[in-house]
Amino acid sequence: MRLSILEKGKIDITLRTGEDDTQTGTLRQYAEIIISNTGIRIDEEEKEHIFERFYQIRNSQQNPKGGTGVGLHLTRSLVELHHGRIYVEDNDEQTGCRFIIRLPLGNAHLRPEEVDKNNREEAVYTIPTPVIAHTTEKEEKKVRVKSKFQVLIVEDDEEIRNYICKEFADMYHVTTSCNGKEALELIFKKAPDLVISDIMMPEMDGLTLCRKIKQNINLNHIPVILLTAKTREEDNLEGLNTGADAYITKPFNVEILQKTAENLINTRQQLRKVFTGQQSQENKVQKLEVKSPDEKLMERIMKVINNNISNPNLTIEILTTEVGISRVHLHRKLKELTNQTTRDFIRNIRLKQAAQLLSEKQHTISEIAMLTGFTDPNNFSTTFKELYGVPPSVYMKEQLGKKEE
Repeated sequence: MRLSILEKGKIDITLRTGEDDTQTGTLRQYAEIIISNTGIRIDEEEKEHIFERFYQIRNSQQNPKGGTGVGLHLTRSLVELHHGRIYVEDNDEQTGCRFIIRLPLGNAHLRPEEVDKNNREEAVYTIPTPVIAHTTEKEEKKVRVKSKFQVLIVEDDEEIRNYICKEFADMYHVTTSCNGKEALELIFKKAPDLVISDIMMPEMDGLTLCRKIKQNINLNHIPVILLTAKTREEDNLEGLNTGADAYITKPFNVEILQKTAENLINTRQQLRKVFTGQQSQENKVQKLEVKSPDEKLMERIMKVINNNISNPNLTIEILTTEVGISRVHLHRKLKELTNQTTRDFIRNIRLKQAAQLLSEKQHTISEIAMLTGFTDPNNFSTTFKELYGVPPSVYMKEQLGKKEE
């Protein structure tokens, strides 16, 4: 029997029986399964290792989405349990390769403990029903979420996405997305308390998504957990360099993922209590107004920026001259105190002022752009969307809608 599957390539599955006169053992008479494809061939040195547990082909073209390195190892284990063998070889007349599985016919080669002694005339096989991420209203009522926190799961593999969603459904309010671009739009609309994201995804990968979250002052408080099949130390370091709060490799232990998520959310809540004065009653204690050197420096910086908010020619040089500080010292201090470069800090102050004016709707968008130091309305619109996730016109409409509510 032969089955062909064709979509941007070809996969042939062949089932047959045969006899090998060169064999004297159990595989003299065998059943054979051959799976061949028209993809890229596997290098000779890789063929020796692909059946090893967690081994992954290093050529990214052959393995663009990564993998766990478990599938072939598990397949070989099952084949060997049946006293068979599996191997891989190149296709003869076309690109790609083929996997060949040979299993001995009959059961004479099996030990007594390996034979199922239950006499069943017919074996019944059931196909497991896939986990559905979107439940009905009736089903949603049955799930009692233990907390108020929102978790966004970003994963292009539907099976893994549904699995994580199911495991987190009774702990958090879960939202899902299949790529980074879609996820970023959701985050701008309603910032979740945690993002769990795969790295290899279409549209926008997890590293880019994490970088955009951590570089945005409106979003960078959101903890991010990155999931990946890449196990090399340099891949781990690359993920952490984007600002990720945790980096977990696949296959992962779901309990570790749940505990990591819980710890990150709890840590953020504790920090929030500290900065809002809820952890202790410090807000009721009259404090002495003693300003630190850093506070005095920030006051001088903000005074210069506010006085020049509509001046498109405000430069770093003007700011350093007015504040009375060197360019290097200014950059170092702002990076230390705000985690922003001087240029980004000035731009974000302008955009925050613009957002305030947009919510009041007393000026046109072009007028607001001029009032906040942007000479090009198109540049203003693009820059504003990078920080707030929507163009100025949409932001204005949303703010007016909130006021009416």
